[in-house]
Amino acid sequence: MPKHVLSLALPLAAVLLAGPALAQTVEGAGSSKVMMFDRPPSVDELRQVVNPDAKVRTRSIEIIGGAANSAAQRPRPTDSVNYAPPPAPAPEASRPTPAAAPAPAPKAHRPAHSAPQVAATPAAAPAAAAPEPAEQPQAFGFRINFAFNSAEIPAESRSYIDAVGGLMKEDPSLKLVVEGHTDAVGTLAYNQTLSQRRAISVGEYLVRVHGVDPQRIAVDGKGPSEPITADPYDGRNRRVEFKPAH
Repeated sequence: MPKHVLSLALPLAAVLLAGPALAQTVEGAGSSKVMMFDRPPSVDELRQVVNPDAKVRTRSIEIIGGAANSAAQRPRPTDSVNYAPPPAPAPEASRPTPAAAPAPAPKAHRPAHSAPQVAATPAAAPAAAAPEPAEQPQAFGFRINFAFNSAEIPAESRSYIDAVGGLMKEDPSLKLVVEGHTDAVGTLAYNQTLSQRRAISVGEYLVRVHGVDPQRIAVDGKGPSEPITADPYDGRNRRVEFKPAH
């Protein structure tokens, strides 16, 4: 193999062996935590975010037939013990006179220095309190690559919103708040209006394409007010978030 072909093949093989990049990350802090997806998620992944306490149905084990009956009729260990009845009391006349108890023997004098020394048992140290589990986000978001000054959902980003539509079809009781977020580049009024337009566009897509009841969707434009990075001008703050409406 020529050297120049080999030099190109080695970096490509390293990329393939490295595996796929991390597709979801928790970003933000406190109440602003959000699970950000860098590729279209599955409905199961979204469900784990909005409803992490969902119970998984499991099969129950039922014992039928003679095995259950024999187990129910099997005697307990104490059932096989026969306790003899107490002896009947003897008549007054035939009761023997109790013998006088012998006088207790005098205690031997033990020197004070020979008294056994009992070591004090140290008190057990209190168990360390278990650390509280980190609060998991119940919001998820996508960085939809809207065109400049546009609220139209790009064709390559529609599969992200389609996953949300699938989640809402699966759970008819789920209501979501769609939030638009921007970075701090530009004026506050401009970013506020743009984020609202983009949130409305996503909500309308869910209604039009997936038939979601409009009463189950609320939209809100946040502008640059809730950045999830330390730098409010960072482009990663441009996103669309989805939160359960309680």
